Order: sequence, then structure tokens, then C-alpha cells
Amino acid sequence: MRNRALHAALRNFALEAAALLTDDQKAGAEVEFDVVDEGNGRGPALYRYEPRTGAFLSERWPRLRELPACAQACQELGAGASAWLRVNGMRGEQAEPALQAMLERLYEDATSFGFPEERFERVYGEVEVTLYRDAVRARVIAPLRGAWMDAERIELGDGLSLVRGDRFDGPHDKSELLCVLERDAPADDPIPTEEAAERFAAVITALRLWTPGGVILGAPGWRQSDEARWQPLALGSGAPPRAAGWILAAGDEQAFREFFAAIDGARPPDAVAWALDRFEMGCERAMEAQALSDYLLALRALLDATTAAGQASMAPRLAALCAEESARRDVQHRLEAALALERFVMGGATGVRLDDESPAELVEEAEDHLRALLRDVLCGYLDADLKGVADDILLESDSEPFMDSDTQDSEVQEIEARDLRKEPRFERAADHERQAEAYLDFDPEPDYDPAPDYEAELDTEPELDAEPDTAELEAVTVAPEPVTVAPEPVQHQLDGVTQSADWGWDDPEDFSAPV
Repeated sequence: MRNRALHAALRNFALEAAALLTDDQKAGAEVEFDVVDEGNGRGPALYRYEPRTGAFLSERWPRLRELPACAQACQELGAGASAWLRVNGMRGEQAEPALQAMLERLYEDATSFGFPEERFERVYGEVEVTLYRDAVRARVIAPLRGAWMDAERIELGDGLSLVRGDRFDGPHDKSELLCVLERDAPADDPIPTEEAAERFAAVITALRLWTPGGVILGAPGWRQSDEARWQPLALGSGAPPRAAGWILAAGDEQAFREFFAAIDGARPPDAVAWALDRFEMGCERAMEAQALSDYLLALRALLDATTAAGQASMAPRLAALCAEESARRDVQHRLEAALALERFVMGGATGVRLDDESPAELVEEAEDHLRALLRDVLCGYLDADLKGVADDILLESDSEPFMDSDTQDSEVQEIEARDLRKEPRFERAADHERQAEAYLDFDPEPDYDPAPDYEAELDTEPELDAEPDTAELEAVTVAPEPVTVAPEPVQHQLDGVTQSADWGWDDPEDFSAPV
């Protein structure tokens, strides 16, 4: 078998077609027969009943082509449809006529439509001979160190697969999990080693994002053309994985296949792609202390924590994205402890308190949070603007404000979320101006009534005092008023103007400008 994907697609279509045709027969449909004279005209006539299977299939082809497996079979058959039709004496380039011709070959001279396993393998062999007559089978394999799975084989599409070492014939260690790329290529084309390296790297990325556990691409790799000898190939690394083994449990094969398809086809923004690279660098480090900075750098890139304000909001934002409301304070505290651990590792910073925190657990939690965010963004569950998503969650939260745990207990500072996007800059400036004007216009309460009732005073006739009796008043001597001497005019200093002794400062006529 040269093409497992094509074999599986054609077999699934044949199985669904057999079920449909059998149900029709049970419902009363019958296959008509043609009477064929096999005599040579010289002796007695010999007649044979020949079932009209082709006509029976043609009547039901509109329903057969709507089967779920038909589209996948057409896709896998691809450009080989024209070659298959040509070998069977028909014309055309579409895959559907080739599938119909395959069913006719499968049920040739048959009167029932149960799935014939042996005949299908024979017909499929004819398909491969037709499609790959001038091609060679090229294989490239590499071991996945630190990984294992219960399934024997998982097809990932386009010739790429994960295969257990004990189920694959090659020069590798049978206890290892293999990454395998199989392709049919022209005999004069080189084996696609560069493509294999790129596809294997995509598999490693998916394995690391799927679940925790150290996994690396081992060395050496191997290549083979048809049944020739295996040749070593420079792929992977000989370093051992850092963390515990990666395992794909039984029953998760289809879920991982779909996850790989989503990750392999993702085209993330630059910040997410950079964070993904840092995540993989951390996974390849030999020590947890070396991986910690990679994980924290990736989190800073995802949460836009590249400024002082962003650093202060990094822990609350991560807690909002990765924890329920009741557990956010604990996640915030753990990330702050990881940041303190990073400062200690980088330069032995003094004053760093880790209390009873386990450094290995802090690194593991940072890795888990980063993995969860990258998975959700690459699969489309979260928007790439994680900063905006986290801020929206914090604004809608009903919990108490977050506390800055770096301060002393007597100086606890609250960090409150406020949506500045709903307050345009000019509105906030106007608020500040009104507050300043209110402060400047403030006047203490005066001692007098600021609003006397003048009308009431006008309506009231003033009382006149009686004329005083001056008979007994003593004479009063009035002193003369003192003579007031006008002060000397003050010479005012004018900027940029040369004063003159002829100017009279009290006379407006001496000024050139109107007063």
C-alpha cells in the first residue's frame, strides 16, 4: 500500500455505498438482467443472465454522490482520476466518474451489495498501479524523544503521520514514537528532506501545545526510496528532553488530529508568533530556571506588558484570562512570585521573598498559562488582542479591586479598573478645567448678606430723628484741614522704551498710544 490516506478514503466511500445499496434492495429494489446468447450459432443456443449492475448504480448515483465520504474520496483521488478513467477505457478528468467506475468494478457481475473486502483490495491495487506506475515511494522518519501514544498510527494528512516504533519497519529504536513522512515522487526527484524537517517541526509544536510533557525531535533521522537501504539524515537533536514524558491517551486520536489541523493552518499575528517561538525555546531548555524567562517574555508579549503600566497590569490581566473570579487573586500572587523568582535568577536580587513557593511549580504554572493562551488564540477561541479581552473581563467583574502585593501591609494600594476608552481625552480635560475653575472661584462666606432685600427697604418709610436741642451744646473748635502735597511722579519702567525727561507721566497727551 503506497497511499494510506487514499486507501482509507476509497474504502470509507465503498462501505457507505454498500450500506445504501443494500438498504435499497431490502426495500424491494431489484437488479435487472440481460439475456446474453453465448452460442456460436452452430449448436444449441446457450443463454446467460447478466446482471445490469451498471444501470442499477447509475440510477442511484445522485444519492451516492451525496454520501459524506464521497467528497473526501474525490479529494484524495485528485489528479489521478483521469489516469484511472483512461485505463478503464473512459474519458474525463473528474473524480466522480472515476469513483462510479470503481463501484462498477467492485460489483461486477454481483447481484447483492454487501461490502466485498477481498475484491476491494484487488481493485485498490489496480488504482495504485495506475496512479504510481512511474513514481517511487520516498520515506523520511525521525524519532520523537519523550513521547508515546496508545494508538498504533495517527494519520495527520498529506502523507504525514505518527507511528509507534514497534509498528514500523525501519532502523530506529522500536521503543520510540516516530514522525513519518511518506510521499510518491518521480524517480529523478530528490527525497523531500527539507519539507520533512518543516512538517516534523509543526508536529513538535502541536505536541507541546496539546499537553504538558517534554518532547523533542531526536537524531538521527532516516530516509528510504522504495525498498532501498535506509540512509541516515541530519535531523533533530541528541539532547534529552527536560520534563516528564508526553503521552496521547487512547481515544484522543481524532481530537488531536483536528487540533493539529487547526494549529498547522493558523497564521497568527506577529506578537503571537513571537510568543510561540519563545514558548518553544522554553520547552527546549535544559533547566526550569532557564525556561522561566522565556515563558515570562512570551506572556509579556501576549499581554502587552512592555511598559511600566503594562507590567503593573500583567498579573491582573493574566488572572482574568486564566482563572475564575474566585481564584484570580491566587493566580495573580503566583505570577508575581514567578516574576520575583526571575529577578532572583537573573542577578541574585536582594529583598526577594519566595516564602514557601516551589520554584519548579512556579515555572510549571507559567508554562501552563502560556500554553492555554496560545492554544486558544491559535484555535480561534480567543481574540489575539488579549490585553483588550482581559480589560473587558476586569471591567465587568464584580469582585473587589486587586491589591498590589509588593507594598507593605500598612501601605496596601488598590488597583481599580477604569474604562478610559469611554472617556475621550477632550472630555477628561474639560473635567479638569472645571475643577480648577471651581477651586479658583471659591470665596469664603462673607460677613454681610450678599443679597439684601432692597425692595423691602424702599417700601419702608425711614424714621426721622427729632431735631436735636443745641442750647446746651458746648462750642467745638474745628482745626483747619492739612494741606496735601502731591507726590513726585514715579518714573515707570517700560520694557524696550527709552525714557525721556520731557515726558509727563500724569498727562495722557505725552503717550503715543491712546489710553
